[in-house]
Amino acid sequence: MPKRPLHLLIFTDLDGTLLDHKSYSAKPADRLIATLSAQAMADIIPVTSKTYSELLWLKQDVPLPFVFCVTENGSVIHRPVDYFPINGEPSPVVTLGVPYQEILNQVAAVPPALRRHITGFADMSVEQIADATGLAFDDASRAKDRQATEPFLWFGSDSELGALQAIIGEAGLRIQRGGRFYHLTGHATKDQAMNFIVKSIAGQRPDCDIISVALGDGPNDLAMIEAADFGVIMPNPDGVTIESSKAHVRTASRPGPEGWVRAVTEIMAELGLNLRQS
Repeated sequence: MPKRPLHLLIFTDLDGTLLDHKSYSAKPADRLIATLSAQAMADIIPVTSKTYSELLWLKQDVPLPFVFCVTENGSVIHRPVDYFPINGEPSPVVTLGVPYQEILNQVAAVPPALRRHITGFADMSVEQIADATGLAFDDASRAKDRQATEPFLWFGSDSELGALQAIIGEAGLRIQRGGRFYHLTGHATKDQAMNFIVKSIAGQRPDCDIISVALGDGPNDLAMIEAADFGVIMPNPDGVTIESSKAHVRTASRPGPEGWVRAVTEIMAELGLNLRQS
């Protein structure tokens, strides 16, 4: 019986993983990605905290020939339409988290004594977001274009934050702490989004054996890395690196896009996949 062809699904975090931590360059990974795409050997699937607007803008500078992508830390999956029928109808977007308007409705329902301590992106102008984040105006505008998460500044006490967490939790939301900003989200995660896409593509590609590869450098990437067939932890240039005891998880030899290339190339060699020479 002939051996079934393999098709890779490479799920990748962006900042500090596919993109250099300082320069945001994808070199030399951009060359490998272009070759994999041209030879139809793999789908490159960005899985990022960025909004869809931010990702589309990034795509103009970084060669990301993606058909699928996951934004807002696993909350939203994008395209193609025919892979994701919702209630029998094709849809270009699957929201695994809580839709943005529902999050804003829950914020509006928070008791005034707590609500006054919350300043979310929806409360802020683009100029205010730019001032608070250090982003350029256009970048702040794209960051404000949200679908399933709400960053917010918190001006209350820790005990009041605990009270807010309890109220928000009853509504099916959670609070995640970033740097300066907190984030109101549903319970969707990067690994849930990855599993959804793997099952969807496997249903569309019954002629292939689907192999998932996941690469990331942060704590919120670890569950995705461990859930993939091949997981890759990207070392952080400052020496702080996540860890896993799973046998199928490795640590890349170098940080950023150079380590990304080495790790993906190693995995392909182990699977007996060879790029055609042009």
